[in-house]
Amino acid sequence: MTRVTIIIIGGGASGVLLALHLLRGPDRRFEVTIIERRAELGAGVAYATNHPDHLLNVRASNMSAFPDDPGHFVRWLAGRQSAHS
Repeated sequence: MTRVTIIIIGGGASGVLLALHLLRGPDRRFEVTIIERRAELGAGVAYATNHPDHLLNVRASNMSAFPDDPGHFVRWLAGRQSAHS
């Protein structure tokens, strides 16, 4: 099986989710590289704020990256909160 290298420019939420779906899919021949100038992946401009008044505009239970796993984001968030306690 031939490996396919995919380079994603931009490691914000969209870039990281694209990489995640490529690597999670049934076709396991992808090698993914994300190019991002920020130290943290996944945040991007929209999600990089640390201001406590910036809230989500939808319920966390509606934010899963995986249609087949609607509770994924809530579980991930709960794990981060317990790790930072």
